[in-house]
Amino acid sequence: MAKPGVTTCAKIRESTKFYPYFKDCIGAIDGTHIFATVPKCDVPSYRNRKGFVSQNVLATCNFDLEFMYVLSGWEGSAHDSKILSDALTRSTCRLEVPEEEEEEEEENGEIGTEDVCTLESQQREFANNWRNMIASNMWTDAVQNGSQG
Repeated sequence: MAKPGVTTCAKIRESTKFYPYFKDCIGAIDGTHIFATVPKCDVPSYRNRKGFVSQNVLATCNFDLEFMYVLSGWEGSAHDSKILSDALTRSTCRLEVPEEEEEEEEENGEIGTEDVCTLESQQREFANNWRNMIASNMWTDAVQNGSQG
């Protein structure tokens, strides 16, 4: 498996179409269900939402389509968020998310992780303020463009 890194993929870095949106992206993460054969007593917990018996598998890959992490064995009924939480918090074989060094963040003017809002109410307030700012900017632009034409 490939080791995760913090460098931007050349396909993204060199594309004006993708760079603004995916410049900090290092790969993709997704879950999939794989058919499973389990003892009869375990069938209910391995039955997924579509009704078949499966294992829920979480995998990450980089932009060269190399796997960086795979976590298998979860029951088909397990929710993706529970599997991701397990992958990020387990004591062995943990999903490592590479982070930029603080110097790079400060140079780029980015917010450190300690400043990120974590409470749901704070996130909602931030999103509402952001939407209001976007609407205000759009209104200002419309008024300015309308008065010029």
